[in-house]
Amino acid sequence: MMVAVIPAYNEEKNIISVLKDLSDINIDVVVVDDGSTDKTKTIINEFLEKNEFKNKIFPIFKEKNEGKSKALEDGTNYAINLNYDAIAYLDGDYQHKPSDIIPMYEKMKSENADAVFGIRKYKHIPFHRQFSNFLASVIMSITVSVFSGNFHIFRDIQCGFRIIKSEFLKNSYFGDGYSVEHLIALQLAKKNAKITEEYVTIDYHNDAISYITTKKILDVVKEVAKYVLSKH
Repeated sequence: MMVAVIPAYNEEKNIISVLKDLSDINIDVVVVDDGSTDKTKTIINEFLEKNEFKNKIFPIFKEKNEGKSKALEDGTNYAINLNYDAIAYLDGDYQHKPSDIIPMYEKMKSENADAVFGIRKYKHIPFHRQFSNFLASVIMSITVSVFSGNFHIFRDIQCGFRIIKSEFLKNSYFGDGYSVEHLIALQLAKKNAKITEEYVTIDYHNDAISYITTKKILDVVKEVAKYVLSKH
């Protein structure tokens, strides 16, 4: 069984579209409202009260905002405790299309992989993000290969749309802020998980807000370096 873990912070305009699409493909959901200050919590509760969905939805409402990494960690631990075999990760801003979970999961099964990472086509990524994403993917490919002792190439390390077998996520370190994708990749490789990739749709629509800043990118670099050094 598979479940989707959705972090959501101030996603009153988007979260229902995500939940409806996941219901349409009958994928269960753990949705983590990370202390939203808008109507996200109210909208989720109203959706649950209507009881028009086909899947199971497990809401987690946090009193204060603790960041994406902590939201993903809480959602992951909740999903593991429910004994789901695999966890799909996608954002609550509807940039990722839930329907892509199906071909991603098929790719994962056909290659007998333990994880599948989404790859955004560069023509769908704003130009100012393309270089930083390319550079991060090259650096992390080298870092992960050296750290794990196994050769890895990542074409889009910063894409948060992924499916991972739960057994490889137990007792994982999720870090702080926006380093979670990088840290999980390091740990999966160290555990000898087989990682494949699949192209996914990305929609940078007007209601999708990016919280990434130059400072946060530098924080990611520092946290990855700190984690790698702590393990040697």
